Amino acid sequence: MDRVRTYGLAGVGGICVIAAVVVGIAGRDGGGLSPPETIPRGLTLGLLFGVPAVIGAIGVRRRNAVLLAAAGLAALAPAWLSVATLPLVIPAVALLVAAVSATRPERLTGWLLTGAIVALQVGALVALFSNTEQRCWLAYESPAGLVYRQATEAESHGPFGMPGGPVGATCDGGALTERGAALAGVLSLGALALALGPPKRHPAVA
Repeated sequence: MDRVRTYGLAGVGGICVIAAVVVGIAGRDGGGLSPPETIPRGLTLGLLFGVPAVIGAIGVRRRNAVLLAAAGLAALAPAWLSVATLPLVIPAVALLVAAVSATRPERLTGWLLTGAIVALQVGALVALFSNTEQRCWLAYESPAGLVYRQATEAESHGPFGMPGGPVGATCDGGALTERGAALAGVLSLGALALALGPPKRHPAVA
């Protein structure tokens, strides 16, 4: 059995499935007030979780232990965020098993690349969740359904149900921000760039 391909692809596929589940759960309308999100939480997390899958796929293709280990450890980083992300442990372990059977670097610098990729992915998570803010919304009835207006926290306390006034309010204490998403995106792109490696130089034609 080709352990690198079998476990590596299982890990990559597992991460993709879990990322899709997270996107679906976050985007589901659970009823009640559902104000718009400036930064869609589910899509943002899904894309962020997908980075280790891409790195893992590159590692399988190259049979590279450094990239497979980096993908596995990077997948473990967000596993503790919630119950929905805890299953990331399973594909992460599969990628680490594949790394054990893959081609290992002869120099320490190879494993330093693993550390750099993991650090960038952890940094992306920290950037995303350390740059949140509270956002409150008022809901108004309209012929097309509920419409929302961003409001202050004081306004979200009511009163509600008055003629022409709001019918409800909701606040999100951990709303993702453009700044956090941008920083996370830059760090994730940096991790992908390291995984892809420097561009190959072609010899000049005389």
